[in-house]
Amino acid sequence: MRTRPLTGEKDDRVAARVRTVANPVMQGMYPDPSWIWDETRGEIVLVNSSFELVPGLPIHVTRDLTSWEHVGDAVDAAMARRLLIDGVEDSGGLYAPTIRRIRGRYAIVCTVARVNEERALAAGCSPADIEDCRAAQGNFVITADTLEGPWQGPYWVADAEGIDPDIFEDNDGAVWWTQTRPAVKPQWEGQTEVWAQPIDPSDWTLQGHKTVIWRGYGLDAVWAEGPHMYRMGDWVYLMTAEGGTSFEHSEMMMRTYAPQGFAAAIAGFEQGIAARDVWIEPAREGAHSVVGQYDRLFQACKRNPMLTHRHLGNSELIQCVGHADLLRHPQAGWLLACLGVRETPGREPGELFSYLGRETFVAPVAWERNPVSWKLAGDGPAKQDDTADPGWPVVAPGLGRLPAALAVSLDDDGALRSVESVEVPLNCLADDGYAERIDEQDDRLIGVRGRDGYRFMRVDAPDYAAMVPPNRELMLHQDSTHYVTMRVKQGGLTAEITDRGETSLLDLGTIEPGEWFGMRLYDNRLRFLAVRPVACDVAHPSSAKTEDEDDAEVVAAAVGSSPCETVLMAHADISGARTLGECDARFLSTEWAGGFVGCLVGSRTISSGAYS
Repeated sequence: MRTRPLTGEKDDRVAARVRTVANPVMQGMYPDPSWIWDETRGEIVLVNSSFELVPGLPIHVTRDLTSWEHVGDAVDAAMARRLLIDGVEDSGGLYAPTIRRIRGRYAIVCTVARVNEERALAAGCSPADIEDCRAAQGNFVITADTLEGPWQGPYWVADAEGIDPDIFEDNDGAVWWTQTRPAVKPQWEGQTEVWAQPIDPSDWTLQGHKTVIWRGYGLDAVWAEGPHMYRMGDWVYLMTAEGGTSFEHSEMMMRTYAPQGFAAAIAGFEQGIAARDVWIEPAREGAHSVVGQYDRLFQACKRNPMLTHRHLGNSELIQCVGHADLLRHPQAGWLLACLGVRETPGREPGELFSYLGRETFVAPVAWERNPVSWKLAGDGPAKQDDTADPGWPVVAPGLGRLPAALAVSLDDDGALRSVESVEVPLNCLADDGYAERIDEQDDRLIGVRGRDGYRFMRVDAPDYAAMVPPNRELMLHQDSTHYVTMRVKQGGLTAEITDRGETSLLDLGTIEPGEWFGMRLYDNRLRFLAVRPVACDVAHPSSAKTEDEDDAEVVAAAVGSSPCETVLMAHADISGARTLGECDARFLSTEWAGGFVGCLVGSRTISSGAYS
């Protein structure tokens, strides 16, 4: 199934092959994007974090950035059990995957975080998996020959430390595992360090020793994380996020000269400082470090951060920008994917609330050196321009921030040719609000740990309405202690509102024959609604039938088929809806509830007669 693109065609027939695509390109909770250009498929491949959702690690592909096909999920229910998803806490589970092709196969490296081992054991998870997870600090690899699977693993990476692993195959054939951990000897609170170590992809065991390669861009730099390494000519670049995944989020870029490979670069650096009688104290015995007080293997870009919105202030409604990954497209050149958060202003100055979680944004990237200059020499000015230097990446050149939209140029076969930033108001490309009938086979439906029977979708718009027929329950879920449940029970419609684990009951009265019920989340308010679906334009069935039979026929008439097929109406048309009640929605925001996830909307069938 393809995701619903937000696009606008240009009117000029000459530019008929140019489409305008709104950011974010993946709407709703699709955080921590990692992507590659896959030559074997001729497509871009994207994977995202999924936390406690099952199936997990969704994989999408695209040829044009305008439509994304969900080709599968790397973690099915069986693998989720092995990864202890049944035992994770709120905002735990699968963090920050990296996808790459390693020696001809797809590999995803990832971390399962916030595992409650007692809960996992009580849920039936294997003691051996719990022990392996502990030894690897939750870090694992899964591999496949095709994106559709089957995915093999998990291969737990024993002695790994921290979160946000990266996998990098260098030009000399060496494969490097890189990730971030809390600094062993921190200089300030929140300092982390990025370490790298060779790994054997035949059995995914770490080789040799760990080398700390980065500890943050500057003084008081916190949460250097999400590392990715790339080769550009003779240089190896290291890109990291900093500031934490909130309003101070940013992306930094560093590089080291490594024409003979990354291992040779480390060895050459260590030999060089030894020759000058300089010694960098390692974090632990047996480990190495190439980050000293005055000497560092990686040199930082003087224009850092290469991407952030933290300087734009609270009036900017795209916040928390960072955790990026780069790819090189054969025609469109370099592109960056990162996460960002769409915020809703509150009533008080400086208040911002987010409900959708972290979404995937895209921007074009250009590599630039410093402008050409001239230096006075004996024979006159000498041109200063090192053409062998690839320079540094510039995100959205001329704009300096994430673009509101992308102008995507396509070739005659519909494949991507070029990408340019377009700064247009977001509402010019807003969703026109058409209803989607979600059936039980929709591959976007997911399960959530602890929500038995429910199937959820990501809430993916700031103005979002969802409806269900009266034989189902409806839940708007933030986490296990912040959610709303609606149901028809004993003839009456109720809403249970749970905030920080405390539940209150709201009596909404009754719904009329032929009506569905639901919620609209908009402008920090949650409104409870009843509406007759547009497709339902029939008289109420005869009173000779039972109420169960009446509701079944109403649902069938509304969707034009059997009542079991449509489990949820997303982006529902509520133009004729009745408002039955409302409440403050801020308790469903990430800022209120905490954690890293966005809202999900889901439903489940209730037993026959329970709503009569």
